[in-house]
Amino acid sequence: MKLPTLLLAATVLPTLAHADDAARVDTLKAFTRCDASFFSSLNTHREAWQAYAPLQQEKNFSWIAVRNRADRKASQVPVSAPPIAGLKLLSYTDEVTDLGPLGLYYYWGFVVDGGVDAVAQRLAPLLEQPGSLQKGEKEYTRSELKVGNGWQSIKPQPGKAPGTHQVERVLIVEPQGKQGTQSRVSCSVQGGVNAGLLAQLRPDIAPVDYPRTPIETRFSDVDVPANVRQRLDSPLLQPKFKTLSYSYVSKKGDGSKDLETSVTFKAEGGLLVKNEVYGNTFNVDRLTQADLVQLKSKMNGVGDGRVLQTRDVELKVPTSWAPGQTLNARLQMVSVPARPTDKPYKTALTCKVGERVPARQVFASLTGDAIKLACDQGDYQTSRVFIEDLGVALTLESTSSETHYVNEITALEVVR
Repeated sequence: MKLPTLLLAATVLPTLAHADDAARVDTLKAFTRCDASFFSSLNTHREAWQAYAPLQQEKNFSWIAVRNRADRKASQVPVSAPPIAGLKLLSYTDEVTDLGPLGLYYYWGFVVDGGVDAVAQRLAPLLEQPGSLQKGEKEYTRSELKVGNGWQSIKPQPGKAPGTHQVERVLIVEPQGKQGTQSRVSCSVQGGVNAGLLAQLRPDIAPVDYPRTPIETRFSDVDVPANVRQRLDSPLLQPKFKTLSYSYVSKKGDGSKDLETSVTFKAEGGLLVKNEVYGNTFNVDRLTQADLVQLKSKMNGVGDGRVLQTRDVELKVPTSWAPGQTLNARLQMVSVPARPTDKPYKTALTCKVGERVPARQVFASLTGDAIKLACDQGDYQTSRVFIEDLGVALTLESTSSETHYVNEITALEVVR
């Protein structure tokens, strides 16, 4: 009489096990997105997970609970699930680290059995874009930059901190320990992380644990110190217009082009108030002298909402644009409002004067001469032209250790 029941159990149990396997794979796929869908999937499939990891639940999401994400000794718990898509999970880690000017770092992910190459090979098919996981020297990485309300894929930058002015989201497969037999698969959001971003990506983090949101500082509320203004009296760098607007397209070294960028200048008290608009994502306000010496700046749409102010300047401007002359500027900058961990940012600019060419070679409607300037600012070199009839420098080419751009001006309008 019990045979049919046994046969039914023999049929149903493998089906349930297969369903649990599919559920766990679905959750691991959601994890690779490095967003809130991982915690939603854990909640949807919590019956398939709760026997293998300590889960907590709230509203419509669940998470694997560690004792204290702020304590390295209490930020990891064992996971005993059977292999998922060929990946044997050993533990789950949830960590947060505050590195001051280098940014906030939130990590969550798994320690997995196996070396980096083997783990990355099994993980890649779970990604929506498997090719986005790029091999580095010892790790595999997918990197994204927060731009406006979205994320933009970028080249992985190992060893380079995002700081507090930008936010990166990273999926990384890296060695765990020195034996080469385990790997750590982590998501991270790092840099200028704020409460709003955590609410979107990490519903498992309680609002009481969010970083404090800094008060937004208006660009116009931060003045240039009097001692800096007193050193900006060069007649060679005075603007000769009321407003100037132009647009340009940047061509990359591989031949591809960025979206069109729009720039506006307004002359005020011998200085230039500048706004750079990068598509619909973000824009930058600056106060400059001739667009050569920056006095303050603020990024809108990215960054931490503070204003970068030039607190001290050493400026040497030639008396004329004679070939071989140099313009030198040494700047010391601070972020306003200041934080206890802040350190002054120092930079130096050297521009060597080159030949004169007709300004119409830069853009057809320009008159007079354009003086070529070869400028060096550490890792950043630019080819610029100083438009003598306008009293402003325009950047035509820029090069760093990682990028090379050639700017093509597509439109220009002047009000004198």
